[in-house]
Amino acid sequence: MDRVHSQLPSNKFRLLTVVMAIGFFTSLGIGLFSFVVPLMSLDEKISGAWLGSAFAGYYFAKLLAAPLSGAAADKFGPKPVLICATLAGCLIPLFALLKNDLEVLYFVQFSLGLISGLIKPVGMAILGSNIARKSLPRSFAFHAFSYHIALFIGPLIGGIFYIKGSVQPILIGLSICMGLSCLVSIFLLPKQTTTTVSPSKQHTSFSFGLQTLALLIAIGGRTIGIGFLAAFYPILLSIILGRGIKIALLFAIPGLATCLGLLAINRFAEHKPDLHMTICGMLLSSLAMFFLGEAETSWQFITLGSTMGIGAALSVPASMSMASDISLQQGKIFGTAHLAAGLGFLIGPLLGGFLIPELHSINPVLQIAATLGALSCVPLLCSALQSHFHFGRGIAWGVALTLALFLIIPAAVRSKVLLQKDSHINDGIYQFTDVAMGTIVNLTLVADSQKKADDAARKTLTTMRALQQDFDFRSPHGSIGRINRDAGHGWVKPSQRSFGLIMRTLVISRQSQGIFDPSVGALTTSPIYYALDTHLAEKKKGLVDYRLIEIDTSGKRIRLARMGMALDMGGIAKGTIIDTAVTVLKKQGIKSGIVEAGGDFYCFGDREWHIGIRHPRDKKLFGTLAIREQGVCGSGDYQQYVTFEDKKGSERRHHIINPSTMLSAHQSIGVTVISDTAERADALATTLFIMGPINGQEFLDKYYPTTAAVWFSPDQSVILSKNFPAR
Repeated sequence: MDRVHSQLPSNKFRLLTVVMAIGFFTSLGIGLFSFVVPLMSLDEKISGAWLGSAFAGYYFAKLLAAPLSGAAADKFGPKPVLICATLAGCLIPLFALLKNDLEVLYFVQFSLGLISGLIKPVGMAILGSNIARKSLPRSFAFHAFSYHIALFIGPLIGGIFYIKGSVQPILIGLSICMGLSCLVSIFLLPKQTTTTVSPSKQHTSFSFGLQTLALLIAIGGRTIGIGFLAAFYPILLSIILGRGIKIALLFAIPGLATCLGLLAINRFAEHKPDLHMTICGMLLSSLAMFFLGEAETSWQFITLGSTMGIGAALSVPASMSMASDISLQQGKIFGTAHLAAGLGFLIGPLLGGFLIPELHSINPVLQIAATLGALSCVPLLCSALQSHFHFGRGIAWGVALTLALFLIIPAAVRSKVLLQKDSHINDGIYQFTDVAMGTIVNLTLVADSQKKADDAARKTLTTMRALQQDFDFRSPHGSIGRINRDAGHGWVKPSQRSFGLIMRTLVISRQSQGIFDPSVGALTTSPIYYALDTHLAEKKKGLVDYRLIEIDTSGKRIRLARMGMALDMGGIAKGTIIDTAVTVLKKQGIKSGIVEAGGDFYCFGDREWHIGIRHPRDKKLFGTLAIREQGVCGSGDYQQYVTFEDKKGSERRHHIINPSTMLSAHQSIGVTVISDTAERADALATTLFIMGPINGQEFLDKYYPTTAAVWFSPDQSVILSKNFPAR
């Protein structure tokens, strides 16, 4: 394909700067808004389904807009497209200020998907049609860097703007960012800028055809893994490393490595063939992602995450430079490239949702996604072998397919081993894994047949999800969500299960004299409440009192006496759901088994199950116990926490709040409780953690003498209750 560039050399730097500025301000606004949307959803008690739909709508909107934006830019020029998109991005948030509810904010999120889908492909098309060929990789690297750095800064600004829980500063900030992009588009983007180029000289053999399809397949395959990681990587990290700020930091490592890698790659981007850089970068990312499925320590996640980011830094500018060579209509080709990427973003999460229940773990599905990403490079590799190494077509495909087998075999063996090990452990024992209650749920079932186990597991998981929706304060239509929404107003009639759960919760609240208090939700329903300024907790103190939860026993209604009060059943609801799951399994004819969710479980049936208890600090196995018809639940300061450093030393603030002080409890670092129900074990684990071993043992002796517990103290000592079973 032949081409000339419409811009004089002296204008190239200006054009690159303008495109980068438009991309930076746009991404900055989207970053600060998108980061705050989940926080707003939590504050409004919105379910994960609504939140997931908002982000799915965002990606789907980008998918729709990308090819249309490219075609429009080729026909009408990029300047009108960018002005219209950025102007819409500036005005829509202002209209949202007039009606400040969550549905309108989700509409803003969808609109941002359309706007992003319009702006980014057009910006890349401008570079592709106006920048000299040898400078394209470096230009695309700078362009990608501007997007990535804005997506880092945006959430930081969003967090600052949202510190008081008001969405108005966010919408105003979004409007300002989009307004700046619009002003840059109007006043700084040259009028003669185009996204099409005229024939001039032959500089590449890349043509629109099979080789183009190979590149698009590679781009789509790369984003399958990225889409999967966006949806499931935080869950994987929390399962292996526990919760806390470190999870967010580890999640950000690949993006940070990409930013740094893009800066470094500029030094030699012009001197390396784009095809080689694309293939090497994509394969490097896929290889790191595959081994990420085996990672167990923070350093492994840091190393492999950084490697993924470096691979992206290598492949993104190079692949976009290759795309620029495909057609004279740069808008069309970049719109098509972003369409391929968008498909990958959609397929990745869907792949996880389908395969995780089948393979019983996130890890092998992550490795499958990585393998698909590597396999998507095979057609491109075949093209490279023919065009750059002059292999014959048959030999090139033979080498490429041989490599494909080497990629497929490890993933297939890994999945087969897991299926044999987990799905059918021994004769009559089956295991099922799915995502529910914000964690991984494992069912180990003794059944007469695979079909019987499958049917029982399916009904049980459906029941668990339904209960989660009813008990979760984030669900607007659930019982707890409705009670919280009407705090200080009228009575609410919850479901029978929720009413019973609240009544049983208040029994423990009275017994513990408010140590276990579901009304602590006035504080804990706020995002990362344990990391916020302690003045917020002090302001909420007057709203935390279980005695202000009014009960109409005859009508089975609940009322919170004061506005701002909220229930958080997180200290007991998981145990309740586990107990209910056991009941459902027994009704389905399951003889015995284990229901486990996020480390809490109940062992039932006529056989003993051996379980291990880990020390909360060194992660070593503290002991192994034989359990039958009992629930085992734990609480610890290692699950969700942040560490603050000051002159006095370090302080760990975690998610378990002592209602009497409204601060994190520090009498224990971990507690494990064994009781006759998972619900009781769950509630008592929180209660005993706050009380500490001395008061906790007295509490058990008085109210729950058959319940056993082990405390792990801040000085690393271990205290067992009098009736704790032999290890």
